Amino acid sequence: MHANSTKSPAAIRVDLAAIFVSLELSRSKWLVTSLAPGGGEKMSRHIVPGRRRSGFARSFCRAAKKGGSANRAELSCHINPGGTFCLEYGSEDRLGDVDAANRWWSSLESFLHNQEYAAKRGEWPLAAGLSHGQAALEQLAMEEIAKPLGWTDELLGGMFRGRGWLARNLPRVTRTLDRVVNARTPCPRGCTWKHKSLRKNSCELDSCETGCRKLHKPVLRANCPNRRIIEEIVLREHRRRAIEAAIAADLKKQKAQCCGSMKNCPIRKDIVG
Repeated sequence: MHANSTKSPAAIRVDLAAIFVSLELSRSKWLVTSLAPGGGEKMSRHIVPGRRRSGFARSFCRAAKKGGSANRAELSCHINPGGTFCLEYGSEDRLGDVDAANRWWSSLESFLHNQEYAAKRGEWPLAAGLSHGQAALEQLAMEEIAKPLGWTDELLGGMFRGRGWLARNLPRVTRTLDRVVNARTPCPRGCTWKHKSLRKNSCELDSCETGCRKLHKPVLRANCPNRRIIEEIVLREHRRRAIEAAIAADLKKQKAQCCGSMKNCPIRKDIVG
């Protein structure tokens, strides 16, 4: 007789490097159970107050941290002090109705997909980038006024990839960050005056006609057809940078340690800021 060498089915497939989470929801509390690779098929149980999304977020990150070393390397939760993480601006608010709950679960799904992207590339997907804390409000306001002009990618590229005009030195503003000074300086987008026949009442970054080698004069901000929008973006970007810098300085003061998973983390020691 030969001994039966067939392995008994496991409750969790370790080869998937996945975390399995189940939920039991009620009005008063949520029971979160999880199985993670490397946990020896031992189930973890967490109870969080009902409708408290941040509590669920903490439980999910605890489950991730209980996984094996490979899992910890691939799932970089970017946990905030206190164990929470940010899905979107206002994601810590209480859920008021079914629609709000559905939106939150959709945000969580997007967040996890973004984590996979970030684990491979060391940066958050550009379209999903959101500034920290109150800086997010400045960013969202900038996006709203830039969208009709088709400038959204320019703004995001400047904020989160360090490219384009918004990543460079901005026009000077007052100390109170409420007014841009010296309107006789060139428009920060780099627009130039084209030949009269090609001029349009809009901001133009494209090159001139084929074969033209003329060094066209820059459009001064005072003459920019979108001066009001440009100046509002500049003011909000100054404020956004100031808020981000204050948050990073506070984290450094608390001796927070960078996990090393993101290229442009503001508290990385190899980034001068």
